[in-house]
Amino acid sequence: MIFIGIDPGITGGIVRIDGDGMLEGYARTPAIKVGSKREYDLPGMDEMLGDSSSGVVACIEKVGTLPRDGRVGAFSFGKGYGLWLGMLAARKIPYFEVPPQRWQAMMLAGLPRGPKTKLSAVQRSKSLFPQLPLKVKADWGMADAALIAEYCRRTWTS
Repeated sequence: MIFIGIDPGITGGIVRIDGDGMLEGYARTPAIKVGSKREYDLPGMDEMLGDSSSGVVACIEKVGTLPRDGRVGAFSFGKGYGLWLGMLAARKIPYFEVPPQRWQAMMLAGLPRGPKTKLSAVQRSKSLFPQLPLKVKADWGMADAALIAEYCRRTWTS
């Protein structure tokens, strides 16, 4: 069984783990530079979903916009979320939308939250997946994706 975790933002990531919780693949959200902006790289996103013939399940973070998000940022985020959902559906990969509060309650138990949630996610990801390259802040989306994948695995197998 393969479990996919997706942090759907343009600065997010995707992580694949097997039924034993071992890394199968990981990447920042595939993106290309278009002028001064980053856009979602659809072929790259599709490639990261990998073989989906059978035994694959995905969890994608279900988030909405925040009051401080501008209209352009909110639209861009929603676009990425919709692209991931469309690709999962097209590949017939069963998926679950998981609110951040739910996966964080399980995966960040005992660690600081609030403004330190991202740092806690990086710390926990490094402890669970030491081979995951979380070297710079731009990699932090992969930390969330890894924890979402592990949440998916633990939830699915329990």
